[in-house]
Amino acid sequence: MKIGLIELSAHSEVLDSLIRQAIDVGASPTVYTNPFCAESSEAAAYAAVEWQVCPPGLPYAEFLENCKSSIGSQDHLFIITPVDSLCGPLSDASATSATWHCLVHNLNTFTSSDDNRPSAAIAKLVLDGAAGVLLPDLRLRKSGDPLRTHAINIAYPQHPPTEFVRDEVRCCIPGRMYSGRDHAEVLSALEIAAPRLTKRLRVEFLGEHSTEETKAAVEAARKTVVPSVELRDHPGYVAQEEFDRTLAEADFLILPVSEYLTRNGIIETRGQTCVTGNINDMVRFGLPSLMPAFYPLSSHIEGMTARYDGIRSLADLIVTWVNSDEFTRRKRAAAPGLEAYRAECLSAMREQLARC
Repeated sequence: MKIGLIELSAHSEVLDSLIRQAIDVGASPTVYTNPFCAESSEAAAYAAVEWQVCPPGLPYAEFLENCKSSIGSQDHLFIITPVDSLCGPLSDASATSATWHCLVHNLNTFTSSDDNRPSAAIAKLVLDGAAGVLLPDLRLRKSGDPLRTHAINIAYPQHPPTEFVRDEVRCCIPGRMYSGRDHAEVLSALEIAAPRLTKRLRVEFLGEHSTEETKAAVEAARKTVVPSVELRDHPGYVAQEEFDRTLAEADFLILPVSEYLTRNGIIETRGQTCVTGNINDMVRFGLPSLMPAFYPLSSHIEGMTARYDGIRSLADLIVTWVNSDEFTRRKRAAAPGLEAYRAECLSAMREQLARC
């Protein structure tokens, strides 16, 4: 079976996940992407993958026209990030035998009637039937809603959990520091937890600051949590190689996802109309995580998490996990759930490939 994966934005981590899933169901995928994703991809060396990379400076419309023959030869085509540059080949989709799937990351935005929203043109094509809507987590499906019928899991296990023996505990908060994550709640919880810690804790905010306010907040908190807690942050974009290396060396994660996101006046609800990519970070490295109580997860990976509801609750969990090495116990127990979750992912992918 021939599968084409098209990513012309910057979701290299989602591209990597789908490449690995395609290979694991027995396909040899062809990837149509940009230099950023090609250079960021861990899958770049996979012999089973054919790469079609847009040359720097070439408009995507021309790149896709150059790839027309290859695109037309696929059995299935997955649009990972819907961008309006794909309107041309998607308009010609009826001329090929391929089944098109469009991964919709933000359902309310995608289905909005606002023609000024991002990717409005390709959204109209998809909603008119040029491609099937594909949601990024099985928990987003709802019976009776035709737009919520089909989904896959973009989070996919890759690395087995790793235990470390060292003098400090390392915690990571992955992702850009912006309104989609409640970093203020984490900083307040760390200030409460710091005096109660019996081990040194290193906390890495693994993403760039979106505002000067977040940078100032980390700097202010840094002075209040010493000496038991060391805070690290990054002045700019964190390259994928450094991002993955830091995750690989972490003991556990804190995932302070905000429940609601508002963009262009459109509200998305995490776990209901969109998902957080941080679940992929957790699953990919088998990392135990502290996360808000509201967010739905597969029962297979629920045991990797402890849930908090507010600052005091998070502070208590940080103290318990650091002082008792609770994260180590959860790493040791994670393997069966991760294998079951992997099977769930591949079953969902096979279901999509059975669509004709």
